[in-house]
This record gives sequence, structure tokens and C-alpha cells, in this order.
Amino acid sequence: MQSVLKDIVLDGPNSYKVLQSSIMLEIFNGVEAVTIRRSVVNEKRKPQLVDIIKGECITVGENNFDITQMYLHDRGSATDETYGFHAFLEKYIGWNLPNVIDTVGNKAKLYFPLVAPAFIIEQKSGWSSFFATIPYYNVRNAEERVIEFLLNLDVFKNEQSKISLGIDKKLLQDRWGLLYQEFITLAKKGNAEVIGMEDYPKIINDINEIYFRVYKKDKYYLVPQLLQELQIEFDLINNETEITVGDNLEKNQTRLQELSDNLLRYNFRFEQLENEVLHEKEKLKQYIQQKKNVEEDLSKNKSAQKMHNLGGQVHSSISSSICPTCGQNIKDSLLPADVDRVPMQIGENINFLSSQQKMIEVYVNSQRKSIIEKETIVSEYGNYLTALRQQIRNIKKDLVADDRVPSEELIERKINTKRSIAFYAEMVENINELKKKLKKMSKEWDDIKRSEANMAGNFFSTLDAQKLEFMEGYFLSLMKKFNYQSKDKDAIKISREKYLPVIEVKLPNERPKTYDIRFDSSGSDHIRCMWAYYIALLGTSNKFSGNHPNLLIFDEPQQQSASTTDFHEFLDELSKSDTSQSIVFASFQNSLSDFVQATQDLNFNRIDGNGMFIVKT
Repeated sequence: MQSVLKDIVLDGPNSYKVLQSSIMLEIFNGVEAVTIRRSVVNEKRKPQLVDIIKGECITVGENNFDITQMYLHDRGSATDETYGFHAFLEKYIGWNLPNVIDTVGNKAKLYFPLVAPAFIIEQKSGWSSFFATIPYYNVRNAEERVIEFLLNLDVFKNEQSKISLGIDKKLLQDRWGLLYQEFITLAKKGNAEVIGMEDYPKIINDINEIYFRVYKKDKYYLVPQLLQELQIEFDLINNETEITVGDNLEKNQTRLQELSDNLLRYNFRFEQLENEVLHEKEKLKQYIQQKKNVEEDLSKNKSAQKMHNLGGQVHSSISSSICPTCGQNIKDSLLPADVDRVPMQIGENINFLSSQQKMIEVYVNSQRKSIIEKETIVSEYGNYLTALRQQIRNIKKDLVADDRVPSEELIERKINTKRSIAFYAEMVENINELKKKLKKMSKEWDDIKRSEANMAGNFFSTLDAQKLEFMEGYFLSLMKKFNYQSKDKDAIKISREKYLPVIEVKLPNERPKTYDIRFDSSGSDHIRCMWAYYIALLGTSNKFSGNHPNLLIFDEPQQQSASTTDFHEFLDELSKSDTSQSIVFASFQNSLSDFVQATQDLNFNRIDGNGMFIVKT
């Protein structure tokens, strides 16, 4: 805001401090007139507060109109249907501003302030480039989304579908990650490992590719197989539990020997495997350190190559062939003089180090996988050794117990086996439930990948192509009318990527290349280009029933000393439209003759500013 609204009002030689100020704007949408009032300086009101007066408060005057208070420039102003000013303004204009994607991949509104720079061009920075005053609201490719919305391009709907698909994809990836953690948690609970399950979504054609396996008794079991083995073991124990200690004496002695042998054997394997895990963890640390060293060397070599390609010098004594200690000249190789070998150049170093980095990454991943597998086996050995020791203690108790009592060892083994059967039976049910979820998510992922494939390629519909061709033709005709001369018209196009004017040239290989038109335009021609573009955007929207608000507001458009004759053509083009309103704030270089020349034979409504607009009354 200007200082006259915030600080001081000048009145001849006198000046007055601003104690309170506000702005009122009366607008009409063809159905209902409202007056918007917003404070600039008011100690009891913040500037975010807006009064919506239901009536022509400026035209008619104060008439006890209903007033609704709303807010802007704060979270919710675009979505709060009760108090959000931008939500009200969107509905009042008749727009339905769509959702777009923000810079982090989430849905965001195509906020009203993003669209406004397409039809309101202010003086201070608005003429520096197209959409110069568009605010940063974390909306990805905001300018393109605004143009697609104003022209109602089908590509916008396709883009919205793509955005929606991207959001669904991200959500599915998150859900898949959580399901993966459920698989891992269940596996750890059962001292098992999951085979075939990854933490990133994939299409699973055969759900049996995903399975849990448990390492027991020197072999891997699928959980259903282990459950079956446990059931057989339980049935055998169950048939023996009625046998007394005396009846089972010989068998207990034999079993004690077997268990003692197993304890020695598995304890040896347990300690051996523990040492292997420790050794492999140490190797993993070394691989990680090697990877870090290679990455550092690779980064240094790339930096050196960049300096070399730029024609610079690497600031190092060795790079200058000078020994940093004694200052004598040295050769670029540490090999003996009689060895005929050419040392690797920087590019070769980079290729070698890149290959080494990839190789070490493979080693690191493989080592981590091996450690996880061996730690699972170590854990199972630990549990098995604990069970063996308990069974040995129980058998020893049976050997010295009364011959007439039941075998305590058999009873405890029966209880433990029954407990294991119940645990793994529940685990099988949990696995089946997780697989159902996984199968459903895999189908969703399949659908997403198919939709992505269908959306690949050219998004423009036939109608989109017609709109852009019309806009390009209209834009070029206006450029000719406004006397643009910096570049041949045949080289000027409307970009099909960003929808902005570009210069197209052909490279030696006949491939076209485009760049921003302002780089090849003089200052005044750049202004002519902006006149033509904003008018063409409005004209294209009108012809094809787009979403343009049919309003153009230009603040001092005669920038860079554009000629009065060309400015007349610009104003003439604005005056021809009977379906839109154009408001031009212009000083005409403070010359009455320029004003007369620029507005000659035009149909317009003139509002004079004689002296200062804001004065003491």
C-alpha cells in the first residue's frame, strides 16, 4: 500500500498523520452487487479482516445493508465457507477452483491469488515478466495450472487425474510399508524370516511366492510344515504320558545321552555362528567405510573434472607437479621410471570409482542380508539350547524320582509342544490374513500401474489443440498490430509445455529448441508481447467458454516508452470487447496530447484524476 494509506497525507505545504484508513470496492457479478471493505490502518482491526456489505454501498451510499465479516491471508480463507473471503469470492464469481498438487505431492487448492496475476497486472513488478506477481504457495507449476484452468483445457482434467493417481500411489506406498512392518513384526515374534516380501509395492502374480520360514533342527520349515511336525510330535508324546518314570527308565537314559550330545553339538554351532556374525558385522563396517571413502574420492574427482572442463586449475601442489614437502618437480605417476604405463586420467578415475561404488553397495547389501539370516539362526539356536537344558534337567529329575510317578519331563514337553502348536496355528491364521491384505494391495498397485501406462504420452485432446492454435494465431496477430519488431513472427510460438510465448530455433541436427521470448525482445517489445498475451488469453477463453473472469486490469501498461501509436492499438483492442471489462490506469506520460492521440475514436469511460486522488476535504 502507498504511504498515503498508511503514514502521511500531504495537503500543500502541510502533512497529516494517518490515524485510520480503509479501502472500499464495489463489484457486480450480474446477479448481486456487493461492496468489500478492508482496513489498512485501524488499531482495533487487523488487515486480514474483510467486511462484505450486501449492496451498492459506494453507488447508493450507506443504506443499512447487511454486513458479513470474513478473513483472508490465513489458513482456511480459501476453504472456510462461512468466514473464508476467498471461498466467498470464488462462489460469487461462479468459479469452482480445482485441487492441484503441491511441491510435496499432496492436494492443494488452486488458490485465488494464484489466478489473479493472469488478469491483474500491477505497475511495480507486474511488467517484468509473465505472471511476475504470482505468489509462492507450494503449488507445483502454478503458472501452467492457472492457464489450463482459465482455458478449461482437457489436459487440466487429465493432469488432475494424474495428480489423483499420484496421491493414491503415495497412499498405497505408505500402506504397503505399514503392511511390510506387520510381516516383519510377525516374523520376529515367531523367530522366522519372510521370503519374497519387499518394502515397496509390486505386482504379485502368485501369493505363494511370499512365505515365512523357520529354522529348526538344522533345516528350514515353512510354518504349516512346522505345525504339522509339532502335531506329530505331540501325538507321540501324548501316547507316552501315562507311562511312569520306572517304565521309562531305559528310554530316559538313552534320551539323556542324546540330549547331552545335542547340547554339545548345538552349543558348538551356536558359538561358531555367533563368532561368524561378529566377524561379518566387522566386515560390514569395513565395507561401509570403504564405500564412504570411495564416495569422497568420487566427489573430489568430479569436482576436479568440473574445474578442468571449465578451464580452471585444481588448487593443489601435487596437481602442479610440485612436491608439497621439498618443492621439487615430480612426475604424474608413482610407478618406477622404467615401467611403461600411463596413469588413469580424471574421467577414467571417475568411471573406475563409480564401478567400485556400485560393487561395494552390492557387498554391503549382501552382507546385511547374510547377517540378518545368521542372527535369525543364532536366535533359534539360543532358544533350542535353552529348551535342551530344561529337558536335560527334567530327565535327570525323573531318573532320581519315585518309579511310580508320571514322567515330569514328558508332561512338560507335552505342555511346551501344545503351546508351540497353539502359537504357530495362530501364526498361520495371521499369515493368511496378512496375505489377503497383500493380495488386495497388489491388485490396487496393478491397477495404478495400468492407469499410469494409459496416461502416458500426449495429454492434449483435439479441442485442447484447437484452443492453443487459436490462442497462438490471435497472439501473433496482436503482436503484428502492436508493432512488435524484435523477432520474426515465424519464430514465435506458444509453448505447448508452459503455454507462454517462446522463440523456436533449429539446432544443427534439425531438432527444434525453444527459449523465453523476453531474451530476444527489446524492453518496449517485451511490453507489447505482454499486452498481446494477456488479451489473447482472455479472447481464447471467451471463444471456447473458458473460466476467465472477463476482466483485465492494467496499471501503467505504457512501460519502456512504448509509442503512443502502438498504445492506441492496444487500447483499441481492449475497447472492442463487449463481453469483458478492461480497466487501465495510465498517466499518458502526463501529456494531454498523448492522451488524445492514444484514445482517439475509442469507446471508453474516462475517469480523471486531477492532481492527487486522496486529498483533504
